[in-house]
Amino acid sequence: MARRGTKPKSAEVLEMRGTARGDREREAVVTHLGGEPVRPAWLKGRARKIWDEKVERYLARGQSVKGCEDALAQYCSLEADLIDDYWRKKITPPVTMINAHRIYASEFFDTPSSQVKPSGGNSPSNPFSRNGKRRSQ
Repeated sequence: MARRGTKPKSAEVLEMRGTARGDREREAVVTHLGGEPVRPAWLKGRARKIWDEKVERYLARGQSVKGCEDALAQYCSLEADLIDDYWRKKITPPVTMINAHRIYASEFFDTPSSQVKPSGGNSPSNPFSRNGKRRSQ
């Protein structure tokens, strides 16, 4: 059975988000692949145009998607379906499609909240972290 909760993020993602911590360093499971991603042959029409726009944007901001072409193609195809089948016809899309699109968008850092470092910094230490420790003399 799979573990509950959100799946762990890679070291590169944590570094990009600014949430990497020295005491929680993890090894990268996948090595970084250089070069531009190869568009799948089955991607046609609007999805192909969305692919080109997204790859151009990702390369401009230094984000590698090489090796993730299948997931990116599914993301672009889903976005094209949402546009063509629902938004252009002014029909409300199913929530499952919107949620799937939202998850893909956050995986590829296309949402404002996934691009911003979390606030923090000079906050006082956790008062509960003292529990179980001896008092200093």
